[in-house]
Amino acid sequence: MLSAMDSQMVVIGGGPAGSTVASHASGLDTIIVEEHRSIGSPVQCTGLVHPRVVEMASAQETVVNTITGIKMFFPGGRMLEVPSDEAKARVIDRRRFDELLSDRAVGAGARMLTGHRFEGMARIEGGLKVRLRGPEGERFLTTPLLIGADGYRSGVAREAGLDPCREVVRGIQAELDVRLEDQEKVEVYLGKNVAPGFFAWVLPCGDRTRVGLGVSDGNGTPSGYLKALLRRRGLDGAPRISLNAGAIPIGPPKRTCADNVMAVGDAAAQVKPLSGGGLIIGMSAARIAARTAVEATTAGDLSERSLSSYEDAWRADIGREVERGMLIRKVFVGMTDKKLDAAGRMLDRDDAKEVLATGDIDFPSKLARPLLRTVPSLIKFSPHVIGTLLRREQRI
Repeated sequence: MLSAMDSQMVVIGGGPAGSTVASHASGLDTIIVEEHRSIGSPVQCTGLVHPRVVEMASAQETVVNTITGIKMFFPGGRMLEVPSDEAKARVIDRRRFDELLSDRAVGAGARMLTGHRFEGMARIEGGLKVRLRGPEGERFLTTPLLIGADGYRSGVAREAGLDPCREVVRGIQAELDVRLEDQEKVEVYLGKNVAPGFFAWVLPCGDRTRVGLGVSDGNGTPSGYLKALLRRRGLDGAPRISLNAGAIPIGPPKRTCADNVMAVGDAAAQVKPLSGGGLIIGMSAARIAARTAVEATTAGDLSERSLSSYEDAWRADIGREVERGMLIRKVFVGMTDKKLDAAGRMLDRDDAKEVLATGDIDFPSKLARPLLRTVPSLIKFSPHVIGTLLRREQRI
């Protein structure tokens, strides 16, 4: 039956999640479909990742800077600086990162089809008939297994009957032709007048600087907030290299697979709810999806029941941190500027900053217990939710 198909697996989306599935699905005949003509464009990512992401992708050549600390600016003007003696994050050239992973997928045997947009699918005997739209018009591919790695507005997930993410944060970022004096610390700004429901950042990238923010639903467009932040930071006159906007999906749906379909990365909202970062989670889930794809194809069973091993595995591995992150986000979103300032005062002490300095941007929930031991009064901001978070963290 498979011999009648165009390929054993079609991946919609040539970003890190899609390329990772393709490069790790050893032995499967795979086609990657990317709607843009070039991989990695447009860039819709801050490019700040934990060093483990660079190691996981063997992508040292994409690193443009190393971050060792953070400066947090609270609504009332307080600045909390948390330095560290070790690398807390790497700043990467995201376009080059995407290209590197794509090249590896092609090197592993995947065929790349750029400039083609997914437009729908129909069930046929033995699999799916996938409808694409390209420069020469409509085109069809047949496959027993379709991977949706096509972003937060995933057409694959929608066609498969999977629910959307729970929340969308709208983001914007400008890359400026200016070099910051302090190259080792990222600046983070909080407050409803800066980035309601999320946060803003100023990220040193060597001779360039990335300035951006996110805005939760119901708070208007992010462009006005960015203009105000650039003015506040004295960067409104800096030459602009690029301006990119996008969306961050928060909160995975209940299902991320169906008969003949798996969703990965932003298409499955596999994103850290607190920071919006998705590379570590999306790539980890993509590796699990690749393993599941090989096993299910070998067994000749691509039903939802068979593919649910992917669902179970990624939730057991990284889904727990995502759910704990959702609880932290619930506390954060519920805090007024006055409460944020109060939290800033509580944390502005040496013992609290020592705890913060041990933080891991991929696992922020691990700070909850040591911070509350150091500053017990933090629990007053949301006793019920924080209590639930601690109980869940204790069970791991």
